[in-house]
This record gives sequence, C-alpha cells and structure tokens, in this order.
Amino acid sequence: MDSGIRAIVDAVEEARRQLRENALPKARDSSREKVPEKEEAALMGALAGLMEAFVELARAASDRMAPGDSSEAYIKVVRRLRDQPRFLREDAAAIEKRVGAAE
Repeated sequence: MDSGIRAIVDAVEEARRQLRENALPKARDSSREKVPEKEEAALMGALAGLMEAFVELARAASDRMAPGDSSEAYIKVVRRLRDQPRFLREDAAAIEKRVGAAE
C-alpha cells in the first residue's frame, strides 16, 4: 500500500488498541466508584470528539476513492454517522445543565 492508506489503517488500529487496552478496562472496572455526575459530561464530550474524527476520516476517504461503489460506501458512512456527534454534544450539555442545576 503506497497510497498512504497503510498509515491511515495503522493509525486507526493504534487508536482502537489504545482504547481497548487503556480505556475499556477502566470503564469495565466494577470495583471503582461510580463516576461523579460532574465528570459524566467530559466522557460524553470525548465520545463526541471521537465520533467527529470518524466522520472526518470517512469524508476524507470518500474523496480519495475511485468513483463508483467504493466512494459511495464511504459517503453512506458519513451520512449515517454525521449527526451522532451533535447528539452526543447535546447529551453532554444536558448533563452539564442537570449537574449545574443540582449544585
């Protein structure tokens, strides 16, 4: 792969590995205390940022694919995912509002 795709695939695989090795064990650790409400929005915002990166990557990839089915597949991914970051940011804002109102 000399089109630069190898670097993209490697970066995505590294991100996935980091999430699985570092974040998921902490999320699954049932012996830890519950997440304080004021920290919930930070996690939701981080998920929104990650989803935004997915959408940006799919959009950029669609521009580089040969015309036809491959390009259309990436465009479909963008359509399916593009609203998710906004929903996550709205959820984060709702959490912040709820926590702020409780203080």
